[in-house]
Amino acid sequence: MFVEQKKPKDFDCGYNLDRMIASLPRIEDEEERVEYAERAVGLIKQSHPNWVDEEGNSEEAWKHFFNLAEYDPTEYGIYNPYEEEEE
Repeated sequence: MFVEQKKPKDFDCGYNLDRMIASLPRIEDEEERVEYAERAVGLIKQSHPNWVDEEGNSEEAWKHFFNLAEYDPTEYGIYNPYEEEEE
């Protein structure tokens, strides 16, 4: 009856980040899915401000997002802007 609770993967961001990332594959519209992924990365950047440069960019936040996902985000059109796409 109750949703099983686990410890959050990132204690600074908490359960909401885990749920956001887990819900991404269920978003049918790819543009909306990518936008939602960027919001998740924004939450990571807010929780880990030392990972963000002066322009607001954070390669480390994107790496962390990909590490937290229990699936391959690239299969859903979500790409790390700091990594080159393989052809």
